[in-house]
Amino acid sequence: MRYEMNKKKIAFGTLGLFLILGCEQKPPQPLPKPITTMPSKVTIDDVKRDATASMNTTAAYSQQEKDKLLAEMKDKIAIIDANIVKLRLKGTDLASDAKANWDLKMAALDEKRKSANEKLSEMGGATSRAWPDVEAGARSAWEELSKAVQEASNEF
Repeated sequence: MRYEMNKKKIAFGTLGLFLILGCEQKPPQPLPKPITTMPSKVTIDDVKRDATASMNTTAAYSQQEKDKLLAEMKDKIAIIDANIVKLRLKGTDLASDAKANWDLKMAALDEKRKSANEKLSEMGGATSRAWPDVEAGARSAWEELSKAVQEASNEF
């Protein structure tokens, strides 16, 4: 009996809570106002100021990205250099025929390494206008060098 009474109290309490909360209608929330308002009159000085700020921000961002990529590429080339040194050491014990072929591969690898270094130097002095082309060239040189080192490692 007591269980039935508690059950009814809980049921009526829950029903009352739903009625109270469910019946309250909230007015629709207004849209937030824009943080900045447009000035009533825009002058050429406003345009110049904003354009200059935009150009400076873009230049700073481009410089950061360039510095980041340059550091990344220098680190990768340092790793490649270490791998090339290991490959050269392994190639010293090859027989004469294999050694001649190996020396040709190492010479080609040196050319690709030289090209990658030149692209890295170009990256350091690239202007923001030339940056996309220089970046693409550096990435391409890196990929060729990396592929050549991998092929030499696999062959040995």
